[in-house]
Amino acid sequence: MHAALEFDGVAARCIRSLKGEGETYLARPLAAALATVLSPFATPMTWIVPVPTARGAFRRRGYRVPELLIRRAHAQPQRMLSLVAAAVDQRGLGAREREENVRGTMHARGRGEGAEVVIVDDVVTTGATLDEAARALEAAGYRTVAAVVLAATPHRSGF
Repeated sequence: MHAALEFDGVAARCIRSLKGEGETYLARPLAAALATVLSPFATPMTWIVPVPTARGAFRRRGYRVPELLIRRAHAQPQRMLSLVAAAVDQRGLGAREREENVRGTMHARGRGEGAEVVIVDDVVTTGATLDEAARALEAAGYRTVAAVVLAATPHRSGF
């Protein structure tokens, strides 16, 4: 897992504003940070796959944060994952509960036949969502070469 930023301080406030307050102008500078960790993996042979956004979050915001960041990072998101089951809000859940909460919630579209993918999300806490995305993609025959996030929580990031 590769993180551009630590989810703390100014970065955390900016990400919360983008996600919770509709401050989409922040996507451009945040995506510039994301691009530093995404671009080494973004080859013409690699699919950039955003973690899917819950329907309720999309209705509330009107945009999908990972896809917006990928586009602003000058890459093309491929919506290859879909949510097939609802998970509860992960805030406040521990690592084991997060893993159980997202288990089986994603499904990959199509057959990968060995195609390389990079999974992209905005924030990683325990990695449970990224693990579920990788599981779904690999079950469909895709090969995950990296997981890239804009920010990682301090205990996860190794900063």
